[in-house]
Amino acid sequence: MSIKTLAISFCVLVLLGCSDHSQQEEPTYGPDPSYRSISVVVPQHYDAWVETFILESVSGEIGWRAPIGSVSCCWKEPSGGNAEWQAMPGLVLIKWFSFAEQQSYRALIKLENAREIEERMKEIAPLERYGKTFEMPRNDLTFGLAPGGTVVVWIMNGAENAIEVGRYKAQPFNNEKSDYSQWVDEYMEKEGDYLRENGIKLDGW
Repeated sequence: MSIKTLAISFCVLVLLGCSDHSQQEEPTYGPDPSYRSISVVVPQHYDAWVETFILESVSGEIGWRAPIGSVSCCWKEPSGGNAEWQAMPGLVLIKWFSFAEQQSYRALIKLENAREIEERMKEIAPLERYGKTFEMPRNDLTFGLAPGGTVVVWIMNGAENAIEVGRYKAQPFNNEKSDYSQWVDEYMEKEGDYLRENGIKLDGW
């Protein structure tokens, strides 16, 4: 499927409106294979604002938005902005603003082997917490957004058993509709010293 076709698919999705699943049951947390979540994370010191996070199921029959918003720390940890699954996503549209770079990015991602990823997430993996070992599926699909526009996708229940299942490149764009100047000032008060000392890492993610 071409990028043009994917873009048209998402345009239709947005115009028609996302499916309403407000009547779904509340998510079940813990070692329950029926619970699955999607997380968005960033590296430490490189906060971001996720403006758009739209997903379309593999079947193309379900589309939904995940309200992610502000994301800060930590890379590869399923602890950033998150939402419960409604169906296995096949297409993901992400737009975000990197505070460190003061740059907007967008990526239209077609998950490779989405059904295979879904099956692999059901596999049990040990997770150590509070001095105990829990046996749980890798029930979190995690998207890591790094400076330079790198997008890394993992499946995990914790960073120690994460498996990378995809790597993509977002494109920078000029977002004239959003003004993040106030948030950039607040971010620089917190992370300015770190950036001046260490710079912005754009590769190696």
